[in-house]
Amino acid sequence: MKRGSGVSCKWVGILAMGILFALPAIATEGPVPTRRELAHVMVTVRTHAAAAYPEMSPQDVRVYENNRSRPVVSWVAADANSRPVDLTVVIDDSVKAALSLQYRDVANFLQDLPPGTRVQVAFAHFGGNQVVQGFTSDYRQAAAALRLPVGATEAGGSIYQSIADLLSKWPQDGNRRVLLVISDGIDINQGFIESQPELNVELQRAIDLAQKALVPVYTIFARGSGALERNMFLLNNGQSCLLRLATESGGQAFFQGTITPLAFSPYLAQISNDLRHEYLLTFKPLPGVTAGYQNMRVRTEIPHVRLAAPARIFIPTAG
Repeated sequence: MKRGSGVSCKWVGILAMGILFALPAIATEGPVPTRRELAHVMVTVRTHAAAAYPEMSPQDVRVYENNRSRPVVSWVAADANSRPVDLTVVIDDSVKAALSLQYRDVANFLQDLPPGTRVQVAFAHFGGNQVVQGFTSDYRQAAAALRLPVGATEAGGSIYQSIADLLSKWPQDGNRRVLLVISDGIDINQGFIESQPELNVELQRAIDLAQKALVPVYTIFARGSGALERNMFLLNNGQSCLLRLATESGGQAFFQGTITPLAFSPYLAQISNDLRHEYLLTFKPLPGVTAGYQNMRVRTEIPHVRLAAPARIFIPTAG
């Protein structure tokens, strides 16, 4: 009995080895696509005020990765049917309660969004977020969820930590994702000196997440509360941080000096217009580049047209 069992185990072992050696041949038959063969990025087309939006083809677009031209594979308009918008409006709880005077403009903006857009409303609160309205297509309900900001410096915490928290928890459902931030941009969570845009680690993390998730961030400066607002060093740092966040994510920053704008409607109209002129750009990334963030520029030679895109793109590992 023992001898017979040994023969059976021997043949089973040989058969198993044969299967293992055969598997790579089966798995590698034909070309195996990898995740880094193509890269995708959302691009916004903007024109001068008097210029009409042109019909654009892939031949009209130039994309550069690490200053090297890359082939454009496709250039497809992102409309409400193919890629509807998920928009999150986040308000810094440290801004003055007088911000509520601009809520009518925000409500009108929500009513003017592209069809199919879903809206979420949150307040940046102690470095986290208080979501007062989850994603909904009922824009009146979303507008009704707007409450008075707390209006205390300590209530806001790190606005960029709150933004990073939102981005990391955002559902991935294939929709376009856009973030609107209303804040003074001041963040002394790591210290006064570290509030500068090039030293703020929370800001850098928020930018990294926005670029990786292809989320353009729009920012509107609103004056905060407390003694920090009388410090021009911090005010300038706050606005510079908001500008960097918006520009490097493919969005746009809006200011009216160092005061809360008397009307948000001109800025919100620009955002609404941007949402109607977004395109999904697909291109071939550089071969042999280490996985991670790569610098990127998108350009066109069409007169009076500017393309807004993230300053970097995340290229994942192959396979």
